[in-house]
Amino acid sequence: MTESKTDLAQFRADLQKYAEIAEVGFNGPAVDEALSAYREQFETGTITVRTTTESPSRRSVNFRYMTPELKHDPVAIAREKGLFVPTGRPVELLAQEVTEKLPVWWGVDISVGNGFEKAWAFLENPPTFEELVSLEHVPDSIRNHGERWARAGLDGFCIMAFDFRNGTTNVYSRMLAPGTVTQEAAEEMILEMKSPLPSDEELRRDTEAVNVYYTFDWVSPDAKRLCFAMTATEQTFPGHWHPLAARFKAEAPFKAEDRGLIFNTTYGASGGYLKVEADYTGDAGPRVFGYWDK
Repeated sequence: MTESKTDLAQFRADLQKYAEIAEVGFNGPAVDEALSAYREQFETGTITVRTTTESPSRRSVNFRYMTPELKHDPVAIAREKGLFVPTGRPVELLAQEVTEKLPVWWGVDISVGNGFEKAWAFLENPPTFEELVSLEHVPDSIRNHGERWARAGLDGFCIMAFDFRNGTTNVYSRMLAPGTVTQEAAEEMILEMKSPLPSDEELRRDTEAVNVYYTFDWVSPDAKRLCFAMTATEQTFPGHWHPLAARFKAEAPFKAEDRGLIFNTTYGASGGYLKVEADYTGDAGPRVFGYWDK
């Protein structure tokens, strides 16, 4: 649990500030419904807040809790509270299968504009690729991806995400020591996504990744997106890469005294962008990223 409960009234006000920074709409009723449905989780869990440098029309602000200690089924809660209406899509079937077959703990991702969007299953015993693709409902695009993961030395997976709004799933590598991914490996993975290579500076930062993850759907035979996740301090955060990143670094509100930041470089066939994220409660490192070191 966090050292002290998060004041949800203050957090709501801070979310409005995040929406202002990112220049996106704030849907108060949707935010209130989510905070009410997951009150205990947000009061006691690790919270991060994220936006992206995509164009404003595609941009969002998402807030997340992650709570290894609190056993619950967030998808069932979303159904019960009317945040999510199941329709039997493949992503729902995969989420249910993972819930039934694997020991997990949970996180949830909510948009300040659209409400409930995604659930994360943190896999207590990270499966190998062969164990992962033994799940009946994984998309073929994941099954087709084994060679790429193997070449990059990324076999072993610690998180799966189920995006109910977009009908996709994310698969996250095991947690990595910075430097595990070489610049040559990063270049190869980016080019395989048919994405233009970024600057040399960005490629060097990609080697600092503590996690590498891909987004898949049940339509394309290949991955849709590739992301490298890096942690940063105010001094090492790349605010100079984009005006929004600079403003996020300077103005993002935190509950924690230390302003811990996370950034994810993102690549796809349509190009790249940056995800910028605040460790709002200040405990993502030891509580979430360090979970598998215990």
